[in-house]
Amino acid sequence: MSHSLSLSLAIPFLGLLACTSTSSDDALSDAATLPDQSVAQDLGTAPDLQMAPDLLPARCELPYDVRAIDKIATGAVTITPAPSDPASYNAEVDAVAGGSMKASENPFVYIDLINRKKVEITDVQADNSKDWDIAFKRWQIKINSGDSGPGGVTVSRVAGKTLSEVTSAPTDMYKADSYFDEKCKFSFDPIGGIGTELSDWYEYESGTSRLVPKKEVWVLKRRDGKGHIKVQLSSYYKGTTSANYSLSWSYLP
Repeated sequence: MSHSLSLSLAIPFLGLLACTSTSSDDALSDAATLPDQSVAQDLGTAPDLQMAPDLLPARCELPYDVRAIDKIATGAVTITPAPSDPASYNAEVDAVAGGSMKASENPFVYIDLINRKKVEITDVQADNSKDWDIAFKRWQIKINSGDSGPGGVTVSRVAGKTLSEVTSAPTDMYKADSYFDEKCKFSFDPIGGIGTELSDWYEYESGTSRLVPKKEVWVLKRRDGKGHIKVQLSSYYKGTTSANYSLSWSYLP
């Protein structure tokens, strides 16, 4: 085939590509910039799998009512040493998030248990941040691992124990937050929140239906790799107002 004939056939084909590329590029751009999607995992380490950020697989998108909010929570976090044990710490966390009617418009409260402080980041930033350990919003609790973040803060739950009774970290049964399957199907918790690893942290109080923390201790693997943190919830209410958590924690090897 002559060069002139090849060129004449190629020109219409190139024109077709030019006409169709805009909508495709826009779709890829939108998928790459959705703020409330979990981080894609396990891309591999071979050189041919190292892709540019804008070519990464699309992230799973949270349902609208539990979407990531691009603002910092205003709820206060007060942290003090435990009076009976200076190596343990207590926190009061205001996770009211605007009340039950405004919760979907307000972000989680993020806490750094290692440096004992509230972390001033948005839900959108938290998706890619290793600076937090645990987060609260209304009845919802998430940890910085799996579908919730890149921190590697997995949890093993020790039932029927108090904080002082757990003196060593479990050797197995550590789990990450996982509420998307391989097809991005989302799992809600029983009340319509995010189905995290700690979604069933409560029981219903007889006669009042108030949420009461189970008697258990959560042992978290530290995101800095320096051992573990044991955590226990003691209350979900301040007076009659819900989503005001009281919790305690200390450190394990």
